[in-house]
Amino acid sequence: MGRGNDKGGAGMARELRSTTRKDSMRNLRILSVDDEKNFTELLKQYFEPRGYDVDVSVDGDSALELLTRKKYDVVLLDLKMVGINGDEVMRRTKKLYPNMGFIFITAYSDSGKTKARLMKEGVYAYIEKPISSLKHLENLVNQAAGLNG
Repeated sequence: MGRGNDKGGAGMARELRSTTRKDSMRNLRILSVDDEKNFTELLKQYFEPRGYDVDVSVDGDSALELLTRKKYDVVLLDLKMVGINGDEVMRRTKKLYPNMGFIFITAYSDSGKTKARLMKEGVYAYIEKPISSLKHLENLVNQAAGLNG
């Protein structure tokens, strides 16, 4: 499993512009949850032209509402948000959909303690912001959804 600790890089703009084949048999459904609206929009701009169905939420409450109305293949979660935080969103969602893939993308750092705890709870990957490769994230999304990345 490719679990990363990516740092920012200049290649991200190039990745946004590049087109990629739509090679999955179905459109993967992704929910991106982050209180940084610009970040969720960046992910939407990257994934949608590549054939992914992406919804965004800026807080845990609205994410849980979306998760009760629509089944997603993968949820991209920030850890620290106002109101319900990312790990609580994951725990509540796992009760409904135990096999759903979760990838945390967060700026929060505590010497790896939270990452270790979340990995034990079944998180597919934990990436520290800023991320440098959206292609790497796309591979993780496909792997978390059970596709070959």
